[in-house]
Amino acid sequence: MTSATFLNPAMKVTRLVVGNERIPVLVIDDLSLNYNELIACACENVNHSSAFTASNGDLYPGVRKPSPANYSEQLKELLPILKSSFNFIDSNDMKVVFSAFSIATTPVTKLRPIQMLPHFDTPSVNQLAAVHFLCAKAYGGTSLYRHKASGFERITQQRLAPYRAMIKQQAIAQRLHERPSYISSDTTLFEQIASLEAKPNRLIVYPSNALHSGNINPDLGLSSNPSTGRLTISSFLAFG
Repeated sequence: MTSATFLNPAMKVTRLVVGNERIPVLVIDDLSLNYNELIACACENVNHSSAFTASNGDLYPGVRKPSPANYSEQLKELLPILKSSFNFIDSNDMKVVFSAFSIATTPVTKLRPIQMLPHFDTPSVNQLAAVHFLCAKAYGGTSLYRHKASGFERITQQRLAPYRAMIKQQAIAQRLHERPSYISSDTTLFEQIASLEAKPNRLIVYPSNALHSGNINPDLGLSSNPSTGRLTISSFLAFG
């Protein structure tokens, strides 16, 4: 991207509160004036080695490519809305610690058990996750979940050790590796507490420690081409 990226002054902001733990969620429609330019940027050098790649240390079931540097500046313009919506009133600083184009590409048969479950990004209470959809509704949005056995909807530092021990035992008992699938609704272990649809130029923001998962639809195919795959921009926003 060569030109500046600007927020759409006519964007529509919807604030939600979900689950027993009253998790705040922000849905912003028509976020960017440069929506088509973002897609064009994702498609640049798509067959080049510097384009989309998978990372061994990343549990995301697909490939990623860094988003434009000025995209992070766009997200920073959301600071007033994010501060009020997520009770970061005393925070004067927000850092974009990660931001990348992302495309789900992993075949169902290649999923690891941990990729079949809702996940959390960090137990920190000071980080948000943001997913900007650059694909159609049919590719699937994002859902938040409750772990049935514990009742946990967010994994804090205090909950981390007992949750990990419990979910490891449950995953083994369920023999998830024998029935690989992407999660998109209630399961034996988890209850879906909110399902947020994908929509072109929609941004969904939620706490990074909330249990969540993409509603990935493998029936559409899992193309690595940004023009035909489940293209999003995934970002993590840390507040000081």
